[in-house]
Amino acid sequence: MPVYHSGKLSKTGRPDYNYPLRPMAKDLTVPFAPRNLMVTSPYIIGMADVRWDNPKIIPENNGLTVLGANVYRCTDNPYNTYEKLNASPIGSFYYRDQTQETLVENEDATPSLTYGGKPDGKWIITTRNKPIIREGTNGQISNRVEDVRLFIDDGDGSFVETPAYAVHGSTGQVQLINKFTFNYQVQQIIPPRLPQPPNGRVQITYRYLKHAVISYLNQRIYYKVTTVAEDPNNPGQRIETPLDEVSAVSMFDIEPVDWVWREAIRRNRWILDQGGERVKVFIRRWMGEKCTNYDEAYGQTHHDCPVCYGTNFVGGFDGPFDIIIAPPEAEKAIELLDMGLHIRYDWATWTTDFPLLNERDVVVRQNNERYIVGPINYQGQRGAIFQQHFTIAPLDEDDIRYKIPITGGETQVPESSDIYREGLKSPASPVINAKPEIPESKIIRGRTVTFENISW
Repeated sequence: MPVYHSGKLSKTGRPDYNYPLRPMAKDLTVPFAPRNLMVTSPYIIGMADVRWDNPKIIPENNGLTVLGANVYRCTDNPYNTYEKLNASPIGSFYYRDQTQETLVENEDATPSLTYGGKPDGKWIITTRNKPIIREGTNGQISNRVEDVRLFIDDGDGSFVETPAYAVHGSTGQVQLINKFTFNYQVQQIIPPRLPQPPNGRVQITYRYLKHAVISYLNQRIYYKVTTVAEDPNNPGQRIETPLDEVSAVSMFDIEPVDWVWREAIRRNRWILDQGGERVKVFIRRWMGEKCTNYDEAYGQTHHDCPVCYGTNFVGGFDGPFDIIIAPPEAEKAIELLDMGLHIRYDWATWTTDFPLLNERDVVVRQNNERYIVGPINYQGQRGAIFQQHFTIAPLDEDDIRYKIPITGGETQVPESSDIYREGLKSPASPVINAKPEIPESKIIRGRTVTFENISW
């Protein structure tokens, strides 16, 4: 009997307990990952509890000295780069991932000081860490002067606490008061206190977001847990489960899928294989590097930004990834609006359970028609997701999202990959079926991998 391992991703993108991964002989080069991985909420905003079974009790790990487990996390996209959360292997079977707010007191901000040559020029300092946040708000970026404390030495050798003029929390920039102000306590107009060079200095106290577990309704956070053991062939060295052999788990997976519902997922996949439409999907970024065109005053970038495609984050979208969706169930209509003619084609459809979709993702059909994803209705049993029902609406051809490159590489969009994570031809690519008994000039060519099932 071959060895079976639940960590291998099947063709449904979920763990497959019947997928052979290792040979019959015991492989001591790589430990098996912990089983029954789950992510749950401690009912506290900004926290997620990751739990798993003891990797020592896995029969395939017998003979290894297991040191613990490593926890990895990525956001928005299950195929994204995972970051390790723990510094050393975890000896227990539990890890709490939580938002971390760090207080920085009396940071010397003098080297970052910039100021204009004119009397009314802006005096600005920049914090070493960003973003500046409000205390106890689970990472809410602050633009309030009350959330920072400034201490300014104007050259007389003493620091005096002085209020700030403006705060831009996302960039860590703080503007100093450089004009005369009225002090209500003494009922006098007082001059500004500024860190005049060369002896002037400025210190700042603030809180910044060191580690974020943002509990947005649209946030997708994925975790992986690997087993760490001593290398039996190299004393003093460690070996670890490859991340590719570990299934990604999110908080949407409230309860593990049993064998009955795994079979239901496979049958759903078979239905889509036979009658579904192969499309590409771009997953919208909700976190990442802020776009260079981001406007602090409006809290967003412009809608036709070529850097972020209106998402506020550089790159805008991850993908494209290949999925299969149900055929259209709607009628097309042309409407005359204030801006001209507009096509209305709200398409109700569904797909399997992986990868997780969300509002404002972009679906691309094979004729390059592009649609925006509407609200998602996750279908399942006892918290286990089997299907994703949603609507897609067409985008106008002059929409900036038509400029998202399909081939990738131009604006940090990766090359297209299928859900099998294999180097095979994409299932969303057009296929020419070959029949040796039919002349090449007369063969009927289809666009789907199952075309010959209904043709011959």
